Amino acid sequence: MGELCQRDGRGTRVGRSQLRENVNEQPLRIMFVKHALAWPRAAGHDVHCFHMMKALAALGAQISLVTAETPHALAIDGIPLTLVKSLKEDSSDGRPPEPLELTWAQERYRSYFGVPVADIRAVRVAALECAADVVVAVGLDALPYLGGVDQAVRVWYAADEQAYQHLSRIRVTAPRSLAHLKHAAIKGLYERAYRPLIDRVWVVSDTERRAARWLAGLRVVDVLPNGVDADYYGPSSGPEMPRSVVFWGRLDFGTNVEALEWFGRKVWPRLREEAPDAQFTIIGFDPTDAVKRLAARQGVVLMANMPDIRTAVARHALVVLPFVSGSGIKNKLLEAAALGKPIVCTPRSCRGLRSAVDSGLVSTDEPREWVRQILDLWRDDSRRHRLGGQLRGWVVEHHSWLSTARDALSALQADPAALQIQHTRSVASTILRERARHEGNNG
Repeated sequence: MGELCQRDGRGTRVGRSQLRENVNEQPLRIMFVKHALAWPRAAGHDVHCFHMMKALAALGAQISLVTAETPHALAIDGIPLTLVKSLKEDSSDGRPPEPLELTWAQERYRSYFGVPVADIRAVRVAALECAADVVVAVGLDALPYLGGVDQAVRVWYAADEQAYQHLSRIRVTAPRSLAHLKHAAIKGLYERAYRPLIDRVWVVSDTERRAARWLAGLRVVDVLPNGVDADYYGPSSGPEMPRSVVFWGRLDFGTNVEALEWFGRKVWPRLREEAPDAQFTIIGFDPTDAVKRLAARQGVVLMANMPDIRTAVARHALVVLPFVSGSGIKNKLLEAAALGKPIVCTPRSCRGLRSAVDSGLVSTDEPREWVRQILDLWRDDSRRHRLGGQLRGWVVEHHSWLSTARDALSALQADPAALQIQHTRSVASTILRERARHEGNNG
């Protein structure tokens, strides 16, 4: 493939390396688009959207946010946004709206996800208003918004590959789980329908990248592992409850519920036989009936809808992450490590982590080994505290949001389309300044 070339304002051909030099001093303008940025941040997509915007801004990018629902002030607190816009605001200028060029399949899925055509047009207006070099659609339901973007690099921040998420939940021994095959097909076809509107995809692990390429046919996929705010999630020196374990997360999310069900069926009864006073605490928003039934068992405590988990988690001796389905990087694992808590988990919970072999995680699939490891850690204060310190050091070194944002920025700054867009804006800006100065001198 030949070198990317473009003509500058004087008609001179400019190669890719010179384009990069020309825009090197220009901050990248990145507009994030999301249906809603919720507060408190209970869902993973709210967590990674907030922290990615904050980290990119810290690295010098100009960040704007467009949402269908106006975000709570606390949801964006700490991010120096150049523009915060609701799609419900009237952004028309009196001219007839430009038609959207959606395919039949894209239009069907737009209707299926309930994204109004007016909102897609409003995204187009907002992207022009903030002169976006890059538009990042966050989450599965945000893909239709890219139908309104034609003068910026279009990024889908998928994080986890959704079709693969469903496939991971199918069990041959559980006929009901075959329903996930239908959901996987719907989401896979949806991703393929919008593939022509996606220039880059952001996912959290190599597993997600392979799935995005195989299931959705996406080719330019950047692996950007989740980070953690290690200042917010800091260790506590308070007393711990003996023989206690804790789990947290959205309690209406399928993979979290399946993890709790596996632990409650395979591990907890055996653990209670060995330690009758053991306590298992479940923390999270919107618990399902299945979670409530588990919480009704002896030794299990449910703490629902708690905005700040740090103090409650700090009182427990161990964190358990018994995931048996799903993919991606678990934010709760990074949070637990930053809090300096030892973690017992399944191997699936460790997928996508950087340098996991050095982390200090205790990982096993075997229920009896789960019981043995938990009992050993309860009895050995020294080992428990050493592993907690090791996990804290590991996550600070390998999973900072700044490091992840730096990788994202490097990929965008090397993107040929982004270079073209930035160079064109730079040349246009130079021409306008020279014209204004010339007119001023003649005046």
